Amino acid sequence: MKPRPILAIALAALFASGSALAQSPATIRANIERLTGGKVKVDQIQATPAPGIYQVISDGEVFYTDASGRFGIIGGTMLDMQTRQDLTADTMNRLTSVPFSSLPLRHAIKEVHGNGSRQVALFEDPNCPICRVFTKFVDQLDDVTVYRFMFPVIDPSSQALARTAWCSPDRAGTWKAIMAGRRPTGNQDCDVSGLVEILKFGEKHRIQNTPTVFLGNGKRLVGATPPEQFVAELDASGKAQ
Repeated sequence: MKPRPILAIALAALFASGSALAQSPATIRANIERLTGGKVKVDQIQATPAPGIYQVISDGEVFYTDASGRFGIIGGTMLDMQTRQDLTADTMNRLTSVPFSSLPLRHAIKEVHGNGSRQVALFEDPNCPICRVFTKFVDQLDDVTVYRFMFPVIDPSSQALARTAWCSPDRAGTWKAIMAGRRPTGNQDCDVSGLVEILKFGEKHRIQNTPTVFLGNGKRLVGATPPEQFVAELDASGKAQ
């Protein structure tokens, strides 16, 4: 993915500051393969119009590197290929985090597991296959307070299902049944202003994928986070509160 111009300009200035002397493509190729322990094989490499920035093609993928071959720009992310460190992650976490107290919690379906000491807010859509798997995983977590938000954004049938659950006398039970794959019918003629507020919150904070999770420390996790990673993030968020 081609880097954003502002990022390319900033990196060009950085790499041209004196630390990155001109290198031959062969030297950069050798450095990349050495620094990554041979895991990244360079098929092609060439200079770009930005001083000190080189385009690399590896196994059909395109990324950019500085003249040392150590720092790579991949899909808008800058990586240290020697330490395997994501140098963009901290900034992205800061930009996408949301204070937990700012969530529209009064409109969520609240569940307390165990002592409820950790907090999770889950935005989910019943027509999202990953959501249906992930919601079952969340059901199994101990010592956590879960706030489930109906977030029907995939297609119109999602919206109808959300209205059915929202208007149900047993909102939590109906939503759980819907997320389990059942398709109950019922009244959809009720005040759905709370559901609209959830959707407006999502638009304001650019929630564009489901599932999207906010942890108690405000950190956002999107999509299929591996269970071990999710539990580690959840534990860390509890300590940070």
